[in-house]
Amino acid sequence: MKTNLTRLIAIISFSVFLAGCNLNPFAKKAGIQVTSHPDANVVINGQSVGKTPYYSENQKPGTYTVQMTAIDSGQSWEDKVSLLGGTLTTVNREFGDTPDKSHSYTLSFEKLSDSKDASVSIVSLPAAATTSIDGKPQGFTPLNLDIDAGPHVFTFTAPGYEDKIINASVQAGYKLVLNFTMAAMDITPTPTPTLATASAGLAPTPTKTTAITPLPKQATSSAVLTKPYVQILTTPTGWLKVRASASTTADELAKVNPGDTFAYKADGSTTDWYQIEYTTSQWGFVSSSYAKLVQ
Repeated sequence: MKTNLTRLIAIISFSVFLAGCNLNPFAKKAGIQVTSHPDANVVINGQSVGKTPYYSENQKPGTYTVQMTAIDSGQSWEDKVSLLGGTLTTVNREFGDTPDKSHSYTLSFEKLSDSKDASVSIVSLPAAATTSIDGKPQGFTPLNLDIDAGPHVFTFTAPGYEDKIINASVQAGYKLVLNFTMAAMDITPTPTPTLATASAGLAPTPTKTTAITPLPKQATSSAVLTKPYVQILTTPTGWLKVRASASTTADELAKVNPGDTFAYKADGSTTDWYQIEYTTSQWGFVSSSYAKLVQ
């Protein structure tokens, strides 16, 4: 158990630098990283290679078929990815209760003719997802854009689907190819009002709806929290969702405001999600893409 945990931490830490990054521009071998939540068995080109997280930097360049099967539910998913020598291709799958509630992304590279240029190609399912890069609107997928080399935050929204945020680095001399799928939102049908008979003289009872609004902005005079704590950063929407668990498919508990700070709990937190006390004795998770851990 301790060995597996150490291996997981090492790969996660390594992936912060390598996911969607260049390994070695002079290397002939290619790298691949496969992650999922929950854990899944991994099969590459028909050969079992273990379970997630899986990492290898000794692959031949070419096209590979990656298949993952969630260990707890048996749900399967597969995709084809391209491996380019000297780069790391990343494959991620978040398994939901059903395939339409699941989501995924792949990051791979193509070599450009000019070593100073950098670009990104984005393809989504569903198509026509609204795209923002580093908080700036860029249009709708599919997209092909020139972009500055370096780390970027890609944010996608689409009606009827959960928002998706992907962190990736774009390397000079390469095109980043970003393919992703989005998870369908839970849609609760509105019940049809039951009309009372004329003799009863009753009016139909209106259906009650509950909307989650941002919590009140914290006063600037609030006492400084004991470190470590989490500070909410600027977001495209002007607020950040608090989730019931570390997943974009988890229930939304609240919305918090940029600039506010909250108590932090390391237990349950990951590199992608911080657990915070968003109100007294109430804990939830926020995406680390729009939050900073102050230690």
